[in-house]
Amino acid sequence: MERFYCLSMLIDPFTLAAFSIAVVILALTPGPDLFLIVGRGLSQGRAAAIYTALGFFLAGTVQVPLLALGLATLVAENPLAFDVIRYAGGAYLIWRGLKLLLGSMLDPTGGSSIVSSRAAIKEGFIASLVNPKSHVFMLAFLPQFVDPAAGSVAVQFVILGFVMRAVALVVELTLATFSGTIGAVLRRSRRARTILERTAGLLIVAIGVRLLLLESPEPRGAQ
Repeated sequence: MERFYCLSMLIDPFTLAAFSIAVVILALTPGPDLFLIVGRGLSQGRAAAIYTALGFFLAGTVQVPLLALGLATLVAENPLAFDVIRYAGGAYLIWRGLKLLLGSMLDPTGGSSIVSSRAAIKEGFIASLVNPKSHVFMLAFLPQFVDPAAGSVAVQFVILGFVMRAVALVVELTLATFSGTIGAVLRRSRRARTILERTAGLLIVAIGVRLLLLESPEPRGAQ
């Protein structure tokens, strides 16, 4: 108990509250994660969107330790590592988007493709993990709330990283539920269901293309 108290005192409560509010605002800002969840909810249902959000959260169990160990800095400053991650992530998302898009076009009944919980979690996990911008963003965002004088910087990174993921998960689950509810109403129409699936497919492809077009960071020491 005393150890937990000491860890909690590493971060001032007011700083933690301000950090949480900032995370909520950032989670609501249009971006790949938000588009993927909303697109999933509208086209494939509430459950698919919720499991995708859980995949994002689980990716944090890898990203946060990497950040604390300083490996995120390697991604941020090494063009080769950055490119490997973004090309792999972009190719994966484009493949998933095309699969959804072509599936809706080739299905003459207009039936909605079913995504298993495992597949949705996997896609959310991979989409978040292979997005180098998320590593770079955490590297730039979290240090603003870290106080070296308060104790271990690595421990503060871990605490803030998981708080960030937990708060974002609450926001994303809300968006998943909301978009899934709206999607359930819209999908009652076969035509609307087909349009939603094609739109979701195009959206995922667009996210993948955007990932491929990200600019690589400057090599360390280059000016």
